[in-house]
Amino acid sequence: MAKAANTTLSAIPYHFGGKKELYLAAAAAIADYAAGRFEEAVGVLDNNHSADGALRLEMALINLLHIIVEDAEPHSWTSFVARCTYDNDEAFVLIYERAVGPMLERLMRAASEISGRSPEDEALRLRISAIVTAIAGFRFLRGIMLRGMSWTEVPASGVEQIEGMVRDLCRSDFLSIHRSQ
Repeated sequence: MAKAANTTLSAIPYHFGGKKELYLAAAAAIADYAAGRFEEAVGVLDNNHSADGALRLEMALINLLHIIVEDAEPHSWTSFVARCTYDNDEAFVLIYERAVGPMLERLMRAASEISGRSPEDEALRLRISAIVTAIAGFRFLRGIMLRGMSWTEVPASGVEQIEGMVRDLCRSDFLSIHRSQ
C-alpha cells in the first residue's frame, strides 16, 4: 500500500492512526465520490419543468442504472463497498449516511408524490429500496448476469434491455400499493 501511495510505510499510520482509521478514511472517500455521482442521477427530480413526477423518477432510476453499469470507478471500490455492505459495518454506515441514504430519501419523496402515500410508508420504502437494490446488483452481482447471458462484458444492447426493464417497472403499477399489503 505504501508503494502504491508512493510513500513510506511509517507515513500511513502517521496520517491515519491505524487500520480501522485507514479503512474508514477509504469509506469516506468512496462515500463523497458516490454522493456526487448519485446527485447526478437524482438531480433530475428537482427539475419541475422538464416532465411529470413519474417520468422524472424513471429518468433518475435510468441515470442511476447508467452510473452503476459503467466502469468509471476502480474495481477495488466495488469489492470494498460489497464487503462493508454485507458486513453492515461502520464503513457502510458512513457510505450509507453520506451517499446511499440521501439518494434513497429523494427517490422515496418522489415516489411518495407520485403514489400519494407517505414517504414513511413501509411498503413504498421497501419497493424503492428493492428497485435500487436490483439496480445496484448489476454492479455487485455482475458475474451472474455476465455468465447467464454468456457475455464477457455488458454490451450496449444489454444496457438498453436493462433500461427497458427499468422503464417497464416504472410504468407499471409497481408504486400502486394496495391497502391490504
